[in-house]
Amino acid sequence: MADTADTAGKTVKTVKADKAGPAAAQIGSFAGEAARARILGAYDKAMAFWPEPRGQQDVATSFGTTRVHTCEGGAGTPVVLLHGRSATPAEWAPHVAALGGDRPVLAVDRVGEPGYSAQTAPIRTADHIADWLEEVLAGLGLERAHLVGHSYGGCVALNHAAHRPARVASVTAYEPPRALAPLKPGFVLNAAAAVLSGSGKFQHRWFTRLIGDTGADPAQAEALAQASLEAIRGFRIRLPQPWRMTDEELRAVTAPALILLGGAGKAMDARRAGERARRLIPDVRTEIVPGAGHGIPVQLLNDRLPAFLREADREADEGAPS
Repeated sequence: MADTADTAGKTVKTVKADKAGPAAAQIGSFAGEAARARILGAYDKAMAFWPEPRGQQDVATSFGTTRVHTCEGGAGTPVVLLHGRSATPAEWAPHVAALGGDRPVLAVDRVGEPGYSAQTAPIRTADHIADWLEEVLAGLGLERAHLVGHSYGGCVALNHAAHRPARVASVTAYEPPRALAPLKPGFVLNAAAAVLSGSGKFQHRWFTRLIGDTGADPAQAEALAQASLEAIRGFRIRLPQPWRMTDEELRAVTAPALILLGGAGKAMDARRAGERARRLIPDVRTEIVPGAGHGIPVQLLNDRLPAFLREADREADEGAPS
């Protein structure tokens, strides 16, 4: 990794990747043109549920071009949404209106995942992921932002709050796998069995049971499920597996934090994850949602998150020098 100066005089990190060499095998890719068409078709169908007007922009980073979907709001601190693995920004469609009343909403299409972002260099470590997200936030011109992540996106958000805290106004994570507690053995085995089975019916049943009933519109829930299943079948992800955050890293998350966990989640022990978060993260609120699975309960997030963001904004205003 080398440092270079960009046209604005800032220093950014670049990762050299010889597309003809080993680095190319470490870059996420579609299984073929037919898979690309199926995945992006399902992505677009799911994004049709996003409220209008919806904007989008592409942000250049050292790891590739990152697509960001936007919804203009008030003058409040923007909220940046980070989707789960093999998901898309479409998963945030049920939440945009609730979050966007008094602040801009930006949903990031992660490089290395199946979507419209284009990865050009390997992302091998959690530090690389933090470098990528920091470049995205800078490219968007965000001095401060609330980070909200689901599943793998929750790991990304917590990791950023620990290692690149300057722009982080608050951090919210719903079901961040392994960051706070180990994965359940049954979760890993069932996921592997579903992926390897080659059975569309079995994969759909596994996925819907994993997500649980989120209260989303049935047509929208089905579109999101199909987008994720097409991605699982037809895209080769080359990002780090979910990682355990150390005690020191969790203590370094000094921004206001909200940790939400599904009481019926199949990925990890919610009680154990919540206890560790309360013990180590300095300014944290934790909540185990009874009966909820790995998918975000729509009404809960739409009620709980705007209130938390306003609370974090008030804390920042009260702590600012007069």
